[in-house]
Amino acid sequence: MTEVARAARAAFTLPRMETIAQGRGDALERAADLGWYHTLELAPGHTTKGMFDLRSQVRHYGLPERMDGMRALDVGTWDGFWAFEMERRGAEVVAVDLDDERDLDWPPRRRPQSFPDEPRGSGFRLAKEIYGSNVERVNMSIYQATPEELGQFDLIFCGSVMIHLRDQLLALERIAGLCRGKFISAEEYDVAAGFVPFPASRYLADRDKAVVYWLPSARTWRRMLWTAGFDRVERFSKFKMRATGGWHVRHVVHHAYKEAL
Repeated sequence: MTEVARAARAAFTLPRMETIAQGRGDALERAADLGWYHTLELAPGHTTKGMFDLRSQVRHYGLPERMDGMRALDVGTWDGFWAFEMERRGAEVVAVDLDDERDLDWPPRRRPQSFPDEPRGSGFRLAKEIYGSNVERVNMSIYQATPEELGQFDLIFCGSVMIHLRDQLLALERIAGLCRGKFISAEEYDVAAGFVPFPASRYLADRDKAVVYWLPSARTWRRMLWTAGFDRVERFSKFKMRATGGWHVRHVVHHAYKEAL
């Protein structure tokens, strides 16, 4: 390469790099103005203030260390912590969630009179931009998620989502239809319902807290996974998912499998 060519290349590259760096800096500034569910390290020294910081709790879920060559689905992705984590481990990832809070499952007596103008996927899209991620986010209810719409997946992840749904069994049936391998389910469970010697759930839709329709016992979650279409269901762990505000939520993690036909 001649000196002239080197000079021309440098003249083109430096402004371009400065533009990219400036764009990333602008994105990081915008991140500070958003509310976050997940704590994400967007860049060194730039970490979102999420409701849940799951970075130290990943071991409880049992994700494969490497996911190269796998197609994965993150159900109820919100800010995308698990979607980006699976991509980091090598997977091709699709993430589904709803952008408009009006479309969430609200008990009729608790449906808000007004809703935020900011779409629920804003944090995800900003993080994707900063990471340079290839995760595909689909604005879709799990009730409408079918193989015809999304294809099938080697691994499906769903954490802390089912308890907020009106029809948990339909959602699990849809996931079973999308799964050609392994499903990792992580959900809150009811301790009191676990004292009875049969599968049971507690009805909580009218409580004045975060919307939870049914809170199953750990035994019930396992049975529902089998009913939904999974051939083998194993409990992987129980742990307390800790919020950055100091409180915690008991969770049970199941690994469910579709056997090869």
